[in-house]
Formats: sequence, structure tokens, C-alpha cells
Amino acid sequence: MHHVDVPTAKIWSLSRKYKLLPIHRVLLGHDGSMTNLLELISCCEVALRTIKQSVIPCPREVADLLAVDAGEPVNERDIIIVRSRDGSPLLYARSYTPLSRLKSAFKADLMRADIPIGKIMQRHRIEARREILDVGYLSNDRHLEKLLARPGPYLLRTYNIITQGKPLITVKEYFSASL
Repeated sequence: MHHVDVPTAKIWSLSRKYKLLPIHRVLLGHDGSMTNLLELISCCEVALRTIKQSVIPCPREVADLLAVDAGEPVNERDIIIVRSRDGSPLLYARSYTPLSRLKSAFKADLMRADIPIGKIMQRHRIEARREILDVGYLSNDRHLEKLLARPGPYLLRTYNIITQGKPLITVKEYFSASL
């Protein structure tokens, strides 16, 4: 019998409970470039707007996901992916990247901010896979309502981008269920 992984089973459960559309299940379970997927969905190019980016000591819960020591320097980046044609927000994400795992050219592109992670990885020919760790549903959230310019509900997912057997980046993404 085929084994269904935990994120997939959780997506199915959320789908039954909240009557998710097929596109919501795809967004939650997609293990490729979100930038590319959002361009396909919105039929236009998307752009990345950086809200904040800084090097911080790695928080304990993030350190566990990245398999690094808490306090190790990580790049924390908050971004919004918007439709290029009208600037409307599609997705909010926060990512953490341990500086110790970055080559200097990749680090320079990441610090330059307004380039999606998937495009940076493509540019540097980094082979990687995305491992979805968790998915969820939020009925409302004031902060997300401001960032995404839409009322709830919101869907969220947490995943690691893994390269050479180690997590390179951990990402938490949020998007409107009315997308």
C-alpha cells in the first residue's frame, strides 16, 4: 500500500474541514518554486518586495529546523511577493538561512534582497529539494491582513530547502485563501 506523507495527509484533512479549493491544496503541497507557481496562477510576472532583512542570532525553534546551534548567525528575511502589473500582494514569507552554509556569491545575492530565493538558487545552479514540514489554516490575523491587503482566512506552510543533505533555508509562507 502507498504511504501518504504527513503534510499531504494534513492538507487532505484541512481541505475537508475548511472546504479548500484544489488550487489551495496545490499551493500548500507544491514542492517547487513558489515564484514560478504564482506567475502561472496570476498570468503575469511577480516581484519581490523586501520588508526587512537582517543577520540575527538563530532562534531556538528555527535552529531545530535548520539543524544548527541556537544563536548561530542567520539571515532573517521578510518578503512579500506581489503581482508586477498592479502590485497586489500574493504571498508573505519569512526565511532563515545560516550564514555558515552560504557561498559568498549566493550570500551577496541573498543580501541584495529583492531576488526570490528560487531565482538565486537557479542563478548559482544549486540543486535542491523542498521538504514540507507543516501546513496550517488561520481564520484571521491582523498582521497578515495588513501585509496581504485581504481579510482571512489564510493558509500557511513551513518548509526547508535542502541541498547536499542539509537544510540551507527554512521558510514559512502565508497566503490568502481567496487567492
